[in-house]
Amino acid sequence: MPEETRVKVTDAAEKVSLLEENIKPRTDLPHLLVHLRERRPEKLHYIGVSFGLTLDLFRFWRKHKFAPFYIGQIPSSVTGEHTCMVLKPLNNDDVDVSGSDDSGFFTPFYQDFKRRFTRLLGSSFRTMEYKLALSILDPKINFMELESTMSTSYGFLKSINEILSPHDMERLEAYTSNLADFHLILDLVHGLAYQYFQEKLPVTLSYAQASVLLCIGLQKQDISYIEGQMKLERQQILSLFIKVMKKFHRYLYGIASKEIDSTLPRLKEIVMKPHNISVDDDLNDAAKEVEEGMKAKMEGLLNPEFLQHYAIADREADFENALQNGGGKIPSGGLISVKSSRNKMEKRGKQKESHKSGKKRSKDDHGSKSNKKKKSEL
Repeated sequence: MPEETRVKVTDAAEKVSLLEENIKPRTDLPHLLVHLRERRPEKLHYIGVSFGLTLDLFRFWRKHKFAPFYIGQIPSSVTGEHTCMVLKPLNNDDVDVSGSDDSGFFTPFYQDFKRRFTRLLGSSFRTMEYKLALSILDPKINFMELESTMSTSYGFLKSINEILSPHDMERLEAYTSNLADFHLILDLVHGLAYQYFQEKLPVTLSYAQASVLLCIGLQKQDISYIEGQMKLERQQILSLFIKVMKKFHRYLYGIASKEIDSTLPRLKEIVMKPHNISVDDDLNDAAKEVEEGMKAKMEGLLNPEFLQHYAIADREADFENALQNGGGKIPSGGLISVKSSRNKMEKRGKQKESHKSGKKRSKDDHGSKSNKKKKSEL
């Protein structure tokens, strides 16, 4: 306190004591209790409820638009139930809810709870009843209105490489083609189920198919456990499971096809220009091109170099050689000989025939001599 104020308080306390003070009611004090009609209500952001988690209770509060934000992982030692807390957001000007849905400011907290609860279904909530787990997750299983567009603007899966490799796709295809057992793809089911219940895979499923996917993919239960929970036979459960995997494979194969198609080169767009020339002009131009082609062909045929290949052999050179060998004078008979290839061929033919006839005669002579020797011996 300032120095001057301290002095004044001290002086007043010295002048007036408690014994000399005159006590009387004050008229300017506010009332401690007022009527509800006179009091302005407080601004509430939400209403919360806590209870032991059961299917009937949860559905009751869910029906009144309460959403869960906490579920205890350790069940109660007395009732065996998990503690559940739900909230219902209220309209309030103090909280900015622009861009949110009906849940208002509570939407990001609820989405975070669903992610954590989905991961814990394989450990802390592994034995939870599948009906209660589906009610808590409240997944969207009908995408009929979005299957025509299949746009990635809704937050769907954009690339297959985010969850599966090419070898994983081959295994999934082998199972959906009835070429492998379901144990071959059990390691893939958890990732696919997590993406589906986070609404990343817009595939429409029935309630029974979604239940089987939750039990096998998220809770990692075996077929015998699901038989006792869903009261179905083994073949019925496997039939529902393979239908789910076929739908997943069809959707993922479509994404992979789009990725491959986006990497392929594109053909340039052909611009079709208007045709301003008449049909008669086109025919005349075509006729001129044909005539020019025929002229060029004829010129090539009449070329001397081309015709030289087909020239007849001339005997003038042989005639001059014969005159030079004869001393430049014509013989008295008036005949000169010119070498001809034809004469050579005829001579060669005669020589071959004479040679053959000589061989034949020698054979005959040899045969006659042998005959004469045989007769003399006799």
